[in-house]
Amino acid sequence: MKRKIFLLLAIILLLSLAMTACKQGDIGEAKAKEIALDNINRVFQTNQTEASVTREQMGCYPEQRGAMATTGDGELAARWLYIVDVPSIDKANYQAYVVASTGEVLFLSQSESNIILTDEQEEQAAALLAAEPDYGREHEKTFTLLKDACREWAVANLGDEHPILLDAARGRRLGAPARESYSVDYYVVTKDARVYCITMYWPSLQVLNINVENPK
Repeated sequence: MKRKIFLLLAIILLLSLAMTACKQGDIGEAKAKEIALDNINRVFQTNQTEASVTREQMGCYPEQRGAMATTGDGELAARWLYIVDVPSIDKANYQAYVVASTGEVLFLSQSESNIILTDEQEEQAAALLAAEPDYGREHEKTFTLLKDACREWAVANLGDEHPILLDAARGRRLGAPARESYSVDYYVVTKDARVYCITMYWPSLQVLNINVENPK
């Protein structure tokens, strides 16, 4: 009987320690909100103060290091994230994903509705679409402008004077119908072996999304 009581107490103690460890390993909702707002305000040059926070579990490859992940790079596991919507989940003008255990920011985005084009940019976009209603050579020139803008942003914000940029070529096909405004993705590799996918927006040449492809 004493042995059973001892085992029961030992199990309760282990569960208690495990729950305490999990709690200590979580940055908490308030800290996640603070981290998200700091990053959103810095990256998108805004001054947001309100946000709603939810906690969700997502799949990840925790063993990946310094390269794009493939299904062979590690065992698929689960990671708890704080999803921070600014100002609220019903009206998300900005969004951030923050890792609950470390505070690392995996994803930042802003809504296209945040971007206000100048008259010159609107005229530029309309003229391009009128001259070339399908993606073609003239649109390829804008992809180069977007890539240059992405490089400038990366140098200014990612701590690397010579990042490697690769055109992700996602979301468009030459000869496909074009729009006045559109986005283009670029992979950015920095000297610390971090890989980002950065979405640039035409014609404002602004960043829409930043996704960390190989989180720690």
